Amino acid sequence: MKKALVSVLTAGALALTALSAHAVEQIIDPKGKTVQEMRQPIPLSLARVHKVLGQKGVYILDCNPDEIYQKSHLPGAIHANIEDWTKLLPEDKKNSFIILYCINRMCNVSFEASLVVIDKGYENVYVMPDGIQGWVSHGYEFEGTGRRDPGLASRNK
Repeated sequence: MKKALVSVLTAGALALTALSAHAVEQIIDPKGKTVQEMRQPIPLSLARVHKVLGQKGVYILDCNPDEIYQKSHLPGAIHANIEDWTKLLPEDKKNSFIILYCINRMCNVSFEASLVVIDKGYENVYVMPDGIQGWVSHGYEFEGTGRRDPGLASRNK
């Protein structure tokens, strides 16, 4: 009886696995691309963004609301949470490096915006998942009207 039950459960699990794999292959977005065909932005660490900040051809887009942007944003970041923000994108789609961020890992606005950038044909599109909160809490310099003292972050050192 136990062997029969184990056999039935195993067969069921294998069937579900095969069905799930088939279902994933059939997921189609509105433009007719399968999930496997869709491009995704590459996530960058805070340290990596800090290393390329200010280099030629690197464009940093802040996707936060104006109030957050005014308080703190990466040096040289372009405020992209505006109407017709795609007009801010550089003309060179092949050699420009576009990095987008929002407030923190809980925000997906920068990810969604990055997909728009990719759909427009840009080849080097990145997101900084830790956002401006991660940037500031790790002690990197920022522009804006926000606090300049290290705050609670200094207690962890």
